[in-house]
Amino acid sequence: MTRSLKPQHFTWLVFSCFLLFPISRSVELPVLIMTIGGGILAYKYGRALFREPAVRLFTLLFACIWLPILFSVPDSYDPLKSGSTSLAFIRLYLSGLFVIWALSKQNQVPLLIKLLAWLTAFWVVDALFQAATGHDLFGYAQLPARLNGVFGERQLRLGNALPVLAPFLLLALRHKPILMLLAAAMTGAVVILAGSRGGWVSFGLVCAWLFISETRRRGVPLWKMSVVAALIGLAGTFAAFENPGAKQRLDQTLLLFSGDETKIDQALSFRWTLWKDAFAMIDAHPVNGVGVRAFRYAYPEFAQPGDPFISTNEATGRPTGAFYAHQIALEVTSETGLIGLVGLGLFYTLLVRYWRSANPERRILALPFAMAALAWVFPFNTHPSFYTAQWSVMIWLLIAMLCATLLPLQRIADTPTDKTGVI
Repeated sequence: MTRSLKPQHFTWLVFSCFLLFPISRSVELPVLIMTIGGGILAYKYGRALFREPAVRLFTLLFACIWLPILFSVPDSYDPLKSGSTSLAFIRLYLSGLFVIWALSKQNQVPLLIKLLAWLTAFWVVDALFQAATGHDLFGYAQLPARLNGVFGERQLRLGNALPVLAPFLLLALRHKPILMLLAAAMTGAVVILAGSRGGWVSFGLVCAWLFISETRRRGVPLWKMSVVAALIGLAGTFAAFENPGAKQRLDQTLLLFSGDETKIDQALSFRWTLWKDAFAMIDAHPVNGVGVRAFRYAYPEFAQPGDPFISTNEATGRPTGAFYAHQIALEVTSETGLIGLVGLGLFYTLLVRYWRSANPERRILALPFAMAALAWVFPFNTHPSFYTAQWSVMIWLLIAMLCATLLPLQRIADTPTDKTGVI
């Protein structure tokens, strides 16, 4: 780090993780730089850093998830994979320390929110262009019946990622209600057309929280806001479901109410089969699970005949199954056991407790980060993998940002060295 670096350069580095998120593993480059930066901070400030409330909270939250990962290694169905994952997770902790430090600089939180808002707006416009023309602005073709925008033609991630970033766009427009409602309708249309039903739930949670927050802040009668939100929501949903792919996903979802287990499994894209096998793993390995990222290797032992997820690894000839449980509580419990479930429960408890105890000014600043975290970790939803490299980068960066905005640094933020922008 040189003395020519300014605080906004570090903020741009943090932002680059989200900018590069759609481009495979390229996000690991800025994460590596932040990991090194976090290590330097830990060495330089030592105990002073870890006495900061934001760092203490982030450390506790990280320990709730990382320690069960570590405990899962000895009994893992693939100890090498679980062990390497536990080591790789350390980079997320050190990166989080860097994020907390970077956002302690004056005016860096508003800058980051603005950058994320513009990025989200671009994702929405790009996806709508793809819906209208069949190709996005980079030339990526629309996948069969599903939008995927900047994420290209191989990764179905837009539907899960966009609701996480949506709060930054919507809250950036909160002083312009008409534009905020228009942005919500456009974003919602993209989320629906992206076809991820977990994303539908996540975006619904964001909108519900935003609705309640804005109603209270503006002192507008609840019924008036409800009418406006309902009309916009209905119009956007009706327009989106005119798309055959979105309509097919809705029809599939409605099979949940059929009362027939086979149709329910079909409605859940065979996740009911997946979840039953996950429960079988939990029953057989209740203490520390089958090992983080080893779910796929344990799966064949617990699968029923004719299971649609069973396959064979072409390189090793080893039978494998589904990669993960597609539900955060089941994924954590099946892979790290009851130790992991307790850790996850403490993780949620700490988040709620510190949010409720923060002063109103800090909650206003932290609101987009809290909404983004809720969109991802809400337990009663389907989820991308909690432990996979790319998604874990996103969620832990957001958790670090939430800690930084709820509990700003005090002891080390204003040292003379920091004023130069140098670590």
